[in-house]
Amino acid sequence: MRVAYDGAEFSGFARNDDVRTVQGDLEATLSKVLRHPVAVACAGRTDRGVHSRGQVVSFDADAGHLDAVALQRAVNRILRPAVVVDELTTTSPEFDARLSCTARTYRYHVLNRPIADPLLHHLTWHVREPLDIEAMRRAAARIVGGHDFSAFSKRNKSRPTESFFRRVRSADWWRDGELVRFEVTANAFTHQMVRSLVGMFVEIGRGRRGIDDLAAALDATGRDAVPSPAPPRGLVFWRAHYEVGSAPAP
Repeated sequence: MRVAYDGAEFSGFARNDDVRTVQGDLEATLSKVLRHPVAVACAGRTDRGVHSRGQVVSFDADAGHLDAVALQRAVNRILRPAVVVDELTTTSPEFDARLSCTARTYRYHVLNRPIADPLLHHLTWHVREPLDIEAMRRAAARIVGGHDFSAFSKRNKSRPTESFFRRVRSADWWRDGELVRFEVTANAFTHQMVRSLVGMFVEIGRGRRGIDDLAAALDATGRDAVPSPAPPRGLVFWRAHYEVGSAPAP
């Protein structure tokens, strides 16, 4: 399934019995409609407040008794508007939304104007100061390639030997009127990596930091080398990449 959702209503994607999550809602709904227990896998787990336009989710079901169109309608009828299944198809038993994914794309949205907009508040980060987009673009180009993103990553105490090396395929900023957008594609992302990068780029756009500060942060291992992460509400899981024909099209 290709799934879009408004992350403001959820405590992230991953199942947590104590709070509402996207995975919890999907599994409960699918299990109810299909009348058997369903466990889902996703292309990339999103944090509390982070949205999705192109999350991909896979699960096992009996293809002989599966009506994809009817299932999509039933799921959307129960979960909309917070969660919507854009596409639902059958694929090979070997496909796994996470393990088969070759890259992920995120977008971040900044509202760059003096006055906030309450209608865009839950989808953007409001930054009052004028941003130097060209400086932010130059900085974004510096992260393309393989890097250790330790300084841009939140540690998981249960995984003390976790690697923070990731390979970024593309990263760029552009302005569309008062909206400033960032898009980044990588093989995978560490916890809070995109939001931490956006926080650094916006500081560069404000003129408070320079590209040399970004280079130093990429060489550092501690979180004190970077500013605070950008708010989660401006971040969208935009697309999951797969080999052609193996998953729902973007």
